[in-house]
Amino acid sequence: MASLCFWNDFELKKPPLVTIQVEDTGFAKHVFVLINRYLQQVSTSNAQEFNQTAALIGRLIARRQNSFHNMPGFRAVCKLNTALCRLLRLDLARDLEHFRGALPDVCDDQLSGEMPTRSSFEYILVRLLSFYHLHERIRECCLSAAKYFGQLLRNNNFMEFITVLLAAMAKIHNLSKLQTNNCAQLYNKLLPQRSHFPVVEKHKFLNDEWKLPTQLQVIKLNKTASPREETTSSLAQASKVVTKVDKAKQKAKSDVGTVVSRKQPKTDIKESSFQVDSLTTVEDVKQFIVRESKVRKQSPDSCITKAIQHHEWLSAKTIFESKLKAKEPAKALNIFRKFIGNKL
Repeated sequence: MASLCFWNDFELKKPPLVTIQVEDTGFAKHVFVLINRYLQQVSTSNAQEFNQTAALIGRLIARRQNSFHNMPGFRAVCKLNTALCRLLRLDLARDLEHFRGALPDVCDDQLSGEMPTRSSFEYILVRLLSFYHLHERIRECCLSAAKYFGQLLRNNNFMEFITVLLAAMAKIHNLSKLQTNNCAQLYNKLLPQRSHFPVVEKHKFLNDEWKLPTQLQVIKLNKTASPREETTSSLAQASKVVTKVDKAKQKAKSDVGTVVSRKQPKTDIKESSFQVDSLTTVEDVKQFIVRESKVRKQSPDSCITKAIQHHEWLSAKTIFESKLKAKEPAKALNIFRKFIGNKL
């Protein structure tokens, strides 16, 4: 069991970065080139874009945590943000730079030199494992959250916020696969060099029960599709997004026409006579919310908003009140009118 979870221990004691004289330093050149190439990949625009998008997700969570904190999809987004923060704490590039700096300046099969110990090299391998599995966790959270918010989007709820959130998660999901592959390739190429590093029992890092995986899986990317198309396809499959054609087919099946002349119960007449245009001011909305909240408690079947689920009604009220507190009455009125219009 320890072999599966020790990578997730952020309190691992880092072995001292000491060097030992060895007779053969030729293998160090290969290690230096691999690490240097990876660090160049980290400094690309993709890595910067990943950090900027991760920061955007954190801001979106902070802005909407009061509105969505009880929703399972939002909890998945919070777990995603936690994984992104842990990834930031990891700082793999810094550890690689320190280790690269301890390698000899001249590497040759015929020359001796100072080399870092195997424990320091194993610490780098464990940090690569942490980076790899954290990205795996990030993608799982993206798919879980997309499945939930995709359903809300199909119901025309919180469209502006959900659209931005799904776009940010799609970008994170795509960039995560690229970073995961770079990490897996570096780990797979560095692991065979492990036996070449000198062993110092005093500074032993890995316990006997800890076993490093022999290889990390590289994610297969669709070469014929662009990164954006591939990521959109992945999240769409997770959230089962309905296309326009599917919506048209569903509407044709569910369209049973409109009742023109039929005596209806009193409650139905009240519901059908309600017009969203009657909510012209913020005060109208306030009175409507008070009246409907009371009727929903006393007689749910006779209220105008009986088709709206309880958590949706609470969310609509919360957003309306938050916009008023933010001194945005026009936006509060527009959002609530649009919500009611789509539901009734």
